[in-house]
Amino acid sequence: MSEKEKQQAKEIERLSNKIDNLEGMISDMARPYQETMAMMAKFNEMASGYLKIINLYQQHGKVSPEMLVPSIKDPIAQDILVILFEKKELNVSQIADILKEKRGTSSRKTVRDKLKELEDAKAIEVVGDRKVRKYKVSDELVERWLKLLGVMK
Repeated sequence: MSEKEKQQAKEIERLSNKIDNLEGMISDMARPYQETMAMMAKFNEMASGYLKIINLYQQHGKVSPEMLVPSIKDPIAQDILVILFEKKELNVSQIADILKEKRGTSSRKTVRDKLKELEDAKAIEVVGDRKVRKYKVSDELVERWLKLLGVMK
C-alpha cells in the first residue's frame, strides 16, 4: 500500500469516526424532542377529556354517573347509584345509612326496591353470596363512565 493510500485510509477512518459521533449527537438531540411530543400527546388527551366534561356540564348542568342510565328516573335510585360509585361495595343497611345522611330519610325496604331496579337496568351487580349480599356498580357501567370522562378509549 502506498503512502497516499495509507493517508486516504486514515482520512476515511477519521471521517467515519466523525460521522459516528454526529449520529450519536443527533440521536441525543432528538430524544428530548420525542419526549416532548409524547408529553404533548398526553396533554392533548387530557385537555380533550376536560373539554368533554365541560361540555357535559353545559348540556346537563352536572356531571354525574346517573347520566349513564337515563332509564333510571327516580332520584333515590340515582342517589344510590352515585353512592355506589363513591363507596364501591356496600350492603343494604350501609346504603340506607348513607342515603339517610344524604336525604334525611331512608328505609331498607325502599333501598332494596331501588337496588332491584338498578340491578334490572344492569347498572349494578350483586357481590357475595345470599347471606352477605353487597352491591357494586357493574363493570360495564364503570367502563362507560370512564369512556364518557375521556379516561379510557
